[in-house]
Amino acid sequence: MDELQTLQHKLDYLLDRQAITDCINRYSRGIDRHDVDILTSAYHPDALDEHGNVVNRASDYAAWANALHSETFDLHTHNITTHNCEIEGDTAHCESYVLYGLLTKDGKAVWFGSGRYLDRLEKRGGEWRIAARRTMIDWMFTADASPMSDPYYIAQGYPMGTHDRTDLSYQRPLVIEAEG
Repeated sequence: MDELQTLQHKLDYLLDRQAITDCINRYSRGIDRHDVDILTSAYHPDALDEHGNVVNRASDYAAWANALHSETFDLHTHNITTHNCEIEGDTAHCESYVLYGLLTKDGKAVWFGSGRYLDRLEKRGGEWRIAARRTMIDWMFTADASPMSDPYYIAQGYPMGTHDRTDLSYQRPLVIEAEG
């Protein structure tokens, strides 16, 4: 390859890697906000998602996941950490580590754990999306969430997240008023 072709190849690879990472991160935002549109946009329409014994089609996954989380938890966050990706043409094989925290409905405990998403992503029509996902849970423990109900913490005035589009992350533009 000449120098220009080499640079183009490297640029294409970097753009693909970023698009894949954006897709994985979009999934996390969608799951944490219970945003069906965002969550579904991470999957191709014919994708399959395996969470333990349950396998869902992409069209059914968001409703299933939102109901599962809402049944037991008030809030949750899924944080992608290590992300490994092998791109072969229009197919990528990825392993994304996830740290997650799930606040129980009674506010007394947080389930904290780590797992991995094993994904096959495909680039169709110029867009990378998940075609198949297997979720693995590697470890989990519960922690005391009582500090969140302590008067000192409450007095700090931190807003709580929500499972919908009223969450502050949807505010555009972000505006903060200065006091005094």
